[in-house]
Amino acid sequence: TAQGTTRTEIIADDPAQWPAVLLTDSVRCQIVKTGPVQVTNIVFPQNSENPPRRFTNDNYMRTMKNGEKILRSWMLYSMGTDSVFCFACTVFGKRDNALSNCGFRTWRNLAHHLKEHKYSKGHCDNMTKWTELQRRLQTNTTIDQRQQYLMQIEIEHWKFVIRTVIAIICHLAERNQALRGTTRELIQNQETRVHYLSGTIQNEIVALIGNKILKEIVRRVHRAKYYSVIMDCTPDVSHKEQLSIVLRIVNCEPSVSIAEHFFGFLDVEDTTGKGLTKVLLDQLQKHSLSLSDCSGQSYDNGSNMMGHKQGVQTRILQLNSKAFCIPCSSHTLNLVVADAAKSSVLSISFFGVLQRLYNLFSFQFNSFYFAVLKEHVKQLTLKPLSTTRWEARIHSVKVVRYQLPEILDALSALQTFAIEKGDSETMSTAKSLHGELKTWARIPKDSENPLRERENGIASCQTDAKDIAENLDMEMTLPEKRPRKKKKLSLYEGTEDTQSTPDETFSRDFFLPMVDTALRSLSDRFSRLKGVYDLYDFLFSKDNMKQTIKNGKFHERCKKLEQTLHNIDADELALEINSSLYTFPDHVATSPFDMVNYIYSEKLLDLYSNLSIALRPLLTLPVSVASGERSFSAIKTLDMEDIVIAFAQNKARKRQF
Repeated sequence: TAQGTTRTEIIADDPAQWPAVLLTDSVRCQIVKTGPVQVTNIVFPQNSENPPRRFTNDNYMRTMKNGEKILRSWMLYSMGTDSVFCFACTVFGKRDNALSNCGFRTWRNLAHHLKEHKYSKGHCDNMTKWTELQRRLQTNTTIDQRQQYLMQIEIEHWKFVIRTVIAIICHLAERNQALRGTTRELIQNQETRVHYLSGTIQNEIVALIGNKILKEIVRRVHRAKYYSVIMDCTPDVSHKEQLSIVLRIVNCEPSVSIAEHFFGFLDVEDTTGKGLTKVLLDQLQKHSLSLSDCSGQSYDNGSNMMGHKQGVQTRILQLNSKAFCIPCSSHTLNLVVADAAKSSVLSISFFGVLQRLYNLFSFQFNSFYFAVLKEHVKQLTLKPLSTTRWEARIHSVKVVRYQLPEILDALSALQTFAIEKGDSETMSTAKSLHGELKTWARIPKDSENPLRERENGIASCQTDAKDIAENLDMEMTLPEKRPRKKKKLSLYEGTEDTQSTPDETFSRDFFLPMVDTALRSLSDRFSRLKGVYDLYDFLFSKDNMKQTIKNGKFHERCKKLEQTLHNIDADELALEINSSLYTFPDHVATSPFDMVNYIYSEKLLDLYSNLSIALRPLLTLPVSVASGERSFSAIKTLDMEDIVIAFAQNKARKRQF
């Protein structure tokens, strides 16, 4: 390894991650300076005992007969192994028992085992060594006092170096810029030959910052309690499937806000509903997040995610019936547009014309044809059709909608050039596209909301199209097809005198099928939201609450909410809602977010606790899977000083004094 790229080991707070062998003096000094870090702000998992048991915060305290409680400062809980360790025996002992080696997790016998361990000779000796070293480090009276003094000077120097490196990495990461440059030297000083700018060290610092952010996200989720899961699976450039997980929570302190935190990319081998569910459950268990606190889930519309029998949402609902599945609004609306665009032969052929137009002028096929297009079309340029994102096709339509005369001029110029060069294929394609685009049926027609104009037909959508047709001297009539004569099979069959006009045919074959397909698709694809709406709609605003009371269904709705969520009292919720109708200001009771914000900002949680518990899971329900924030967006709110100190201490120990 080149100088400056030596791997720097950071001592974790979890005793299960400390070196397996006996600790060196330098590592021991660092651990003692940090001291025991007792985990208290998580939901401790249950073990497999019958009945199941778990570690609690009360285990950190020893209750005396007179009622006094004394802190067991030497006891540590390991989140990685779900077990407890003795700080003094792990650092100074021979690791010849469970509390100093692999951890103790038989919670049934924990009190008895701690009592025996406390009065053992080995524990008493190790406690004495711990307190003695801690006192000497605080007063700088250790045997190697001079070395400790020089080490402290070196630590301060490397603190400055590491702070600078972390600031550079955070700055580049927030702006998605590459970690590269022309030199690896941070300080132009001959005495300083290690600068921590190598790729290895940068990756380590990035990993440390990522772990720090992940711990902060987990802490926020534990504090918020309720969360929703947003997942999306996609292959990366190496064709490996990666699962993106985002957690949506409601932060109530210091002020109420809704946040979506990026939880990481996970490599997945099994992309079935069963495999993705296992990956999600393992990730939640790894960070001690309870699935029972999951109030919602949102995915794309893939069968492995949204399948009714084997999909992820079905498997999660079997484990937690409160985790309502909310389909991604963006994906669902995309499918609605796709269904409407495929509702008739005319709509399908229209997008085919747009793709042919792009292929004709595309730079990758012929740069001269592209130059002809740029000469006539000055503003928007042609866009290819997207095969997955149907809403993105609006960009392809805009070019033709707002620059149709210019595109027709470009096709005429290209047709003339093809005739001169004898290019029959290009001439034929340009002539065909020119003829198809210069027809009344092909002009894109505007409408603010065609779904509301079904009864009015296409008349209200043709105003802008008439302006375009007048500029092109185009006949504003639809082509009239010769009626097909039906062969008579017998003499007594009558003659069909009914014949549709071109406008009626266009409306029947294109406009009405498109609108009806869109309406039917909207109803079918958003039907999942009806169950959530029927459960929560009476809490949406003060008006909804009053209307529910007026209809006589108020107590019934509160009882239904209690039976579904299992975390509120229906009678108390009804009393709190009745109270809020008279105490909440009018501008507050207009949305669930305003109500929760008012409860916490005015410190009224003790009065409206059930109402708060009912509204917070509602606010965590996701809207789209496309709104996950980047992991580095939380860097500005985190304290990196512990990373700086750990790096500086490890670096200073390598220096020979």
